[in-house]
Amino acid sequence: MGHVFDPDQEGCSSSQTVVLQGCAGIGKRAVVHKFMFDWAAGMVTPGRFDYLIYVNCREISHIANLSAADLITNTCQDIDGPILDVILVYPEKLLFILDGFPELQHPVGNLEEDLSAKPQEQKPVETLLRSFVRKKLFPESSLLITARPATMKKLHSLLKQSIQAEIIWFTNAEKRAYFLSQFSGDNAAMRVFYELQQNQSLDIMSSLPIISWMICSVLQSQEDGDRSLMRSLQTMTDVYLFYFSKCLKTLTGISVWKGQSCLWGLCSLAAEGLQNQQVLFEVCDLRRHGIGVYDINCTFLNHFLKKSEGSVNVYTFLHFSFQEFLTAVFYALKNDGNWMFFDQVGKTWQEIFQQYGKGFSSLTIQFLFGLLCKGKGKAVETTFGRKVSPGLREELLKWTEKEIKDKYSMLQIEPMDLFHCLYEIQEEEYAEKIIVPVEAVEVAATPASSTSPAPSVLVARPGSSETWTCFCRDCSCGRKAKRTPRARLLQAQASLASLDTVLSSRMALSLSSTSSQGKDVSSRLYRCLISPASCGALAAVLSPSQWLTDLEFRETKLEASALKLLCEALKDPNCKLQKLKLCASFLPESSEVVCNYLASVLICNPNLTELDLSENPLGDTGVKYLCESLRHSNCKVEKLDLSTCYLTDASCMELSSFLQVSQTLKELFVFANTLGDIGVQHLCEGLQHAQGIIESLVPELHPEPDKAASNNKIEDLGLKWLCEGLKQPDCQLKDLALWTCHLTGECCQDLCNALYTNEYLRDLDLSDNALGDEDMQVLCEGLKHPSCKLQTLWLAECHLTDACCGALASVLNRNENLTLLDLSGNDLKDFGVQMLCDALIQPICKLQTF
Repeated sequence: MGHVFDPDQEGCSSSQTVVLQGCAGIGKRAVVHKFMFDWAAGMVTPGRFDYLIYVNCREISHIANLSAADLITNTCQDIDGPILDVILVYPEKLLFILDGFPELQHPVGNLEEDLSAKPQEQKPVETLLRSFVRKKLFPESSLLITARPATMKKLHSLLKQSIQAEIIWFTNAEKRAYFLSQFSGDNAAMRVFYELQQNQSLDIMSSLPIISWMICSVLQSQEDGDRSLMRSLQTMTDVYLFYFSKCLKTLTGISVWKGQSCLWGLCSLAAEGLQNQQVLFEVCDLRRHGIGVYDINCTFLNHFLKKSEGSVNVYTFLHFSFQEFLTAVFYALKNDGNWMFFDQVGKTWQEIFQQYGKGFSSLTIQFLFGLLCKGKGKAVETTFGRKVSPGLREELLKWTEKEIKDKYSMLQIEPMDLFHCLYEIQEEEYAEKIIVPVEAVEVAATPASSTSPAPSVLVARPGSSETWTCFCRDCSCGRKAKRTPRARLLQAQASLASLDTVLSSRMALSLSSTSSQGKDVSSRLYRCLISPASCGALAAVLSPSQWLTDLEFRETKLEASALKLLCEALKDPNCKLQKLKLCASFLPESSEVVCNYLASVLICNPNLTELDLSENPLGDTGVKYLCESLRHSNCKVEKLDLSTCYLTDASCMELSSFLQVSQTLKELFVFANTLGDIGVQHLCEGLQHAQGIIESLVPELHPEPDKAASNNKIEDLGLKWLCEGLKQPDCQLKDLALWTCHLTGECCQDLCNALYTNEYLRDLDLSDNALGDEDMQVLCEGLKHPSCKLQTLWLAECHLTDACCGALASVLNRNENLTLLDLSGNDLKDFGVQMLCDALIQPICKLQTF
């Protein structure tokens, strides 16, 4: 946050708009407040802003009309003098913070002429805030906007240019630190923390700070019954209901009935506030809903209400999600006969949600679905003293079906929002009746950018009657799945979770091959706990499927029995799967058995062209099983990734024999294995006699530099053997990555000799090897040779100085193919760079990236 308002590359501090996105309870306001404190202390954006104008959008939402001048003077009321006049002179020194961009209001037209450009002009709050966002008001000023994902579509329609940022959840380390800060003893904190991890759904949800806070708040007593109950929580509704029920048990000095009466009043107050776009309540508001002065000062209410900042007798809910939850409770329990505050809130829940056009994206309606789960009726009645309205379940079902079918519905239904609601209600039969008709859905499991930490939700395609599955796609790795024009994937976001938590074994993926014909689909399951039953259900899809071409399991521990079921399906002649990735998915004790299963797949399935088994403990025995099948004439694998698979030189002997007979292999990845010199020699022998066209061999290219030194040590002798293979006329290797391979300058002559004869090599990475200046000059002779067609050369951190820059400059003046040269992390100094720049300006130099 300290750098989002930094000047641009030209040093200009122009007007900027930063949008800080995050789901409810993730800490947007905490980040903003921390930013303001740090600004006041001169720790961030020093000299950039003279004034910060903080606007709580929810707190002003109920005001009829307001001007920008009112906002400024209200914020700076403790400063003497005509503040507005001073600000108008230097508006570029002003930062407006719009916290909680309108989530309650219904848009009141989008005409540009409605917007205000005059600071003194009174406008409806919605119009005033849109005037800021559209930069009609104070266009030279900067904006910091916080918003929930549900309002982002509305925001995008207003923003011209903005910097997008997203609040991420607690990491495990941060969560652990938070728990330690909330309990008096470390043992007590860690006991709760480790018990929390036994419930995967709750462990995920507690990555939201608001959930962690609630858990810590109610478990201070360290009662075994509470911790036992905690282990059963599966949904957001469960957690909030657990919090409110536990708070009710802490009553002292008043009866349970009185406590329930206070809760009834809070429910009615919350619903009325949501209806009237109100989050601040005066004492008279509370009294109108049955909460008296004594109640306000009661410790019990401190669990839910707090005094508004800067106000003596104005209250607000501790967190806006509390108001949303209690509103859902109000509509779940409301019935004409015995709701004591019915007259205060006359509208139905349908009118409320249609009025603001939020529907399923509303946290309140997600809570409403959760409260209608059959298993929660008793807990709701015990806590709030009223039963759930008997006809509400069918009413909600009919309303949902109507909204889904209505093409002109104001709700603009997003499938992912509906899936969150279905997860909250936790009932398959109910979900089957109202599932949205989409052809395929990809659920992105994104730890750093998910819109909600609720566990993975139900995903389905009701083109036929048998369409259930859950896809989890890992977007955190920074790689995007390929989207072909034919693919029709709807990407949505959810969190990591147990597949079996959401789906029973019979709810299998079964997309109709007839209706999905011609649509390529890739599915990824990331960190899912999949039972053999669910794996069997997935396997049942693979054999008849004509559309599933890419299946990936990542960090998903599969039992041997589950993998056996998958492999049996993969052997079916009708299976069209092309890419199979099982990254970090084997249990150590079953690796050899699994390799045996996969070996039979390679022989039986000629469609399989890509196999990724990285980060599995295969060992030499496992690779031996695989290579026996890889050598089979029916095996058509083109890309094989065995990185971090505990391979030794014995594995390389098997791989070498495979290289010599394979007609199809193009890419082989074996980095982060202890191959040793002998192992590399075996690989080189295989390359020398390869029957196919090997385009990429990556013996060492570890993504974590701090671990690279402990991995492959190819060293100069190993590279010498490799270069012998490069010199063979039939070696068509295109990419050679030798990052951190413990090479010295002695290898440069071997590389030089290889470049004299090899015309196929295009990419050479020698980064983080101690080559040195003298031997670098030897390598440059090979780089200048007409046979050398190298296009990219990586020499980062190779112990180079300006002494070799003359030789490198001569390469640039002779080699017309080189388009990328990386010399970062070398001590070139000004003189060396000057020599290189002299070469860069020559017409023959074709370098594009330097």
